[in-house]
Amino acid sequence: MKLLPVGGCVVGFVLAYAVFVLSPTGRRLEDATLLPPDMTGTLGAISPGLIAVGIVLVLATGVLQRRWRGTAAAAVLMAAAISVAWVLKESLLYRPGSVGNSFPGGHVTACAAIVLGAILVLPRDIRPAALVLGAVLTSYIAATTAELGWHRLSDTIGALALCGALAAALSDVRPTLWAALTAACAPAAAVLAGYVVLASTTSSDLVIVATGAIAAGTVAAVALPLCAHPRATANAQVAAGYDGIPTYPVLKESSCRSRAPQAQDQHRA
Repeated sequence: MKLLPVGGCVVGFVLAYAVFVLSPTGRRLEDATLLPPDMTGTLGAISPGLIAVGIVLVLATGVLQRRWRGTAAAAVLMAAAISVAWVLKESLLYRPGSVGNSFPGGHVTACAAIVLGAILVLPRDIRPAALVLGAVLTSYIAATTAELGWHRLSDTIGALALCGALAAALSDVRPTLWAALTAACAPAAAVLAGYVVLASTTSSDLVIVATGAIAAGTVAAVALPLCAHPRATANAQVAAGYDGIPTYPVLKESSCRSRAPQAQDQHRA
């Protein structure tokens, strides 16, 4: 079941790159609402420190709770997402024309990776709350980078699809079918929603709002399977019939031996 969200996120990543970066129409729609880059803000100066603090907090949370497997998965997720996004943006992917490539967005990648990593190390009961808070934070970062003119909507979608694929591949959960389908379809749905918004308006303010909304919905959708039961717990529940009662009677060997002579005495009588 985990392959479904992985495949869906990979398809969404490729679709976002093809529609908004390689396609002349997609580039024209995004560039029409792209604001001039503003490098005077404080986000650029403090973001490396904030990212480092977020990574340390996630790993420390996992270690303090002795969730070794989740901590290892979160560490690999955050390291891989940030590294892969950088390599793709700087070396492997290109944007036709004279403008440099910005796909996928690095800030949103780091934020989403930290959010999904936190969900992996937290107790399952509070993961839904972390999902909501993480969606709000990711929405803010995505909208802010769009407002500063650093990234386009497609950069945000690509970043979230990349993080979603890695999180689904590294998690040890057994999601329900509808949760897996939601995560698998979310990046492609974000591409469709983004295209509709960009084709319907030339207002940068509306695109910024849409970027935040699409980011919140997408990261929440790809994080949904992570809130399921761990695979070992789910398998135990299946064996127990989901209600804690074994599906077959268990008789002790001593009990079986004590009943055998009683049955023979009754037969003789």
